[in-house]
Amino acid sequence: MNAAGLAMPVLIESESNARPRHLATASFVSEYGHGEIQRSSIAISSPFASAPGGSMRRICMAILLCAALGACSQPRVRDGSSAEKAAIQAVLDAHGKAWSKGDAAAAAAVMTEDADWVSGDGSIYEGRDAIEAAHREWLAGTAKGSWHSHPGLAKIQFLRPDVAIVDGDSYTSGLHDEQGKEIPASTTRYTAVMVKENGRWKVAAFRSLPQLKSKINPTDVR
Repeated sequence: MNAAGLAMPVLIESESNARPRHLATASFVSEYGHGEIQRSSIAISSPFASAPGGSMRRICMAILLCAALGACSQPRVRDGSSAEKAAIQAVLDAHGKAWSKGDAAAAAAVMTEDADWVSGDGSIYEGRDAIEAAHREWLAGTAKGSWHSHPGLAKIQFLRPDVAIVDGDSYTSGLHDEQGKEIPASTTRYTAVMVKENGRWKVAAFRSLPQLKSKINPTDVR
């Protein structure tokens, strides 16, 4: 494996008289994570076998083919530009601002049409309409007048240029219990799957994770 992550070809050329069709056999090695090794062999027919220099040409052809196959076999995972990460954070910020304004429609607008949401109590809401209805219920009930945000620097991993996993923190203050008593401000962890649709990032899946300890102290927010 070279520095670029591409497979390095290992060539095994057949003897010139060993095969009637003058096939050169190339073997390449692709290395993946955790030391797992995969091998495959390719038989390459050389039209130059009988010509002077045919042996070297067979080697060159094998090198080019193996290099191409090695490059194609490696999935490309990009870190993503700072602009893309900022765009993803802006989507999360938009949700927090919409929540704080009591706007359920705007809060749900950051989701894809077929998104799903798992709340802190384990309730599952499937589809943007269901997520909007849940937000409307929350914002008219125990979350009325509350303030919500996604502070701190979220960890953003790009699986593809248009798909990312986000791990971050959520902050909420001003919640009330069923008796109307205000609940202390809190921070919780979340994981979200973001996808880029028509040039814009949206939330495809959101998981509230109250069982995980937040990295942010509620008193440090705002």
